[in-house]
Amino acid sequence: MRERGAGDRWLAGEQVDGVAFAHHARVLIARGTDAGRAGHVALLLALRPQPRYLVALDGGGDVRVGQDDLEAG
Repeated sequence: MRERGAGDRWLAGEQVDGVAFAHHARVLIARGTDAGRAGHVALLLALRPQPRYLVALDGGGDVRVGQDDLEAG
């Protein structure tokens, strides 16, 4: 059996070091071109240089956002 990667563990609901937001967590984009928009975390895209997420926006569409630009919402 192969060892699961960080993305697989995250999708399964496990805590991954340095990753603040869980799958389906409600978030508010606090900084950047989409500041003020809300949605939920759809996917963990990268861990470095900071965790980066695909955020499904309320009202449709999605954006890629770094963890430092998100707040719990």
